[in-house]
Amino acid sequence: MLLAANILFAGMMNFQSHQQEPVLLAVSPEKIILLQSSMDCIVWGDFTEEDLSRADAVLDQLKLPRSYKQVFSKSISIYQVYTAPFGNRQAAEREINKLRNLGFISHRVSEAGERLNAIFFGEFENQAAAEKLLEQLKEKSEVSAMIYQHKIELKKYLIFDTEPQIAATLGYLTDQFPDSNMEQQTCERL
Repeated sequence: MLLAANILFAGMMNFQSHQQEPVLLAVSPEKIILLQSSMDCIVWGDFTEEDLSRADAVLDQLKLPRSYKQVFSKSISIYQVYTAPFGNRQAAEREINKLRNLGFISHRVSEAGERLNAIFFGEFENQAAAEKLLEQLKEKSEVSAMIYQHKIELKKYLIFDTEPQIAATLGYLTDQFPDSNMEQQTCERL
């Protein structure tokens, strides 16, 4: 009896599938819109990690109607001139006073890490400028100084579909971030 019920059920299913008309999908070729692979955008950058958080906050406040994204811009080398670490903060401060009398004004004392109590004289994007300062330190003082090179990855923003009013609003951002630049370009679509 179970076998007969299964055969009857399979037959009905087969019969109904032949009775139904195939569904035709309505495709209207005139309504198909092909998107371009690239579009106009504003490129704003180059930012270090420290500046990115500030820039994100400013962009969030603007509540842009379209999207934007962060992308890698370039990698740069930074050269730091610094002294060997001193035994304590007071020793570093005494050396700073000596260096100040010799004309070396720009400095900071490291407060953590393996270079604790070392005196840093600034960061340079140009190795020659760092070497020049190192030579001046060696000529005028007895402090043991060296150059440390490290790489920094810079990022930029791609801001898409900007209308003229928004582009004007974005223009003032370069005043808030004087080391950044902003320009209209063509970017790959998101």
